[in-house]
Amino acid sequence: MRLLLLTSLCLIFTSSLLAQQPTLQLKESKRVITLDDEKGGNTSVEMRSIFTAAGTKKVSTEWIISGEQGKDWEFTKGDQKSDIIEVNFKRVGNYSVSLNVTYAIKKTLRNGEVEEEEFDLYVDNDNFITVTNNLDELTQLHADSNFIKLVKRAGDYTVKSKYANDPTPYIFLAKGLYGVYRKDLKDPMIQDPFEEAINACATAIERDENGVFRMPIHKMWLNGFQLELLNNGVRYILDEEDGYPIVYSNESKEKTAETLSEILDVCESYSTITRNPMGIKFVEAAIRYNNRDSKTANLIWKTELPNLLNLTDKNFDNWTQADKDALRVGLILSAQALIKRDGSTVNARPMLQKAEKWFEYDKEWIAFYEKKYNSFSEQ
Repeated sequence: MRLLLLTSLCLIFTSSLLAQQPTLQLKESKRVITLDDEKGGNTSVEMRSIFTAAGTKKVSTEWIISGEQGKDWEFTKGDQKSDIIEVNFKRVGNYSVSLNVTYAIKKTLRNGEVEEEEFDLYVDNDNFITVTNNLDELTQLHADSNFIKLVKRAGDYTVKSKYANDPTPYIFLAKGLYGVYRKDLKDPMIQDPFEEAINACATAIERDENGVFRMPIHKMWLNGFQLELLNNGVRYILDEEDGYPIVYSNESKEKTAETLSEILDVCESYSTITRNPMGIKFVEAAIRYNNRDSKTANLIWKTELPNLLNLTDKNFDNWTQADKDALRVGLILSAQALIKRDGSTVNARPMLQKAEKWFEYDKEWIAFYEKKYNSFSEQ
């Protein structure tokens, strides 16, 4: 009987613990700081601890920020124990932020006494805040179209320890190399400016933890660079039928296979210079299917179809126009391949219906989805 009572008490206490599930969120005012962007202005980030008690009692709050307090950053509001803090960042770099909240749950012992048991909730964010620099020298060189000098000076910044994790020097390096390519400039140190621009841009994106490329001046350039690759390497090589793109084909099987392989190389390169590779992946899947690589194509569709169906309007709106164009072309090409593979529109229909509102005014989309398939209205 005593064992049964003890077991019941344990079950009641365990149920009580399970019923009380506090949550912890970290809310920040921004993720990217540009030190010389606001001359003598605000270079601070406000961060809030949002703790939902759910019947428990909060005991303490603790913030941990990487770097050295006083040298790399300082509190301008609150301190390590505050629920709301404001941090002024002084040095270029990526900063990790950890938030820990300790809370207590009351429990009643068998003798009737009440005691509290403490637990911890953590939020750990690596490279949570990016502090960058406008690098006015590089900005001016780009504005002056002094591309060869821009390449050399940006290269100097990429090896400085201060900018070890900053994507900005690589962004300007890519801009310089792309300018050399566009202007057909010659320099013995630059062998393949377009390929080198892709590599520099890919490095910048890899290091861009928090959206430096979302700054309008950089996003506009990235869009143009992506369009250069998408249009010259994919769009202008595709064939056309009734106003919409179809996969390239030639009477020579060898020529067809060679051209499709070249497009796949471009797809691979494009995927390294975007945060949103879904569109180019749909292009790749269609090309691979037509190049007799059904296994890889099917794996891509298996991954990207659910991703597409879960894509929100808000996230799509943040894409570059090039990424949106790649998705439109990829969906048109993939729909053709899937209809051919399935012998029906069972898989093509939901993905086209998902994207219909995004491309409803595009002439290629209208030619394919609305005219050819009548928006699947009879399906």
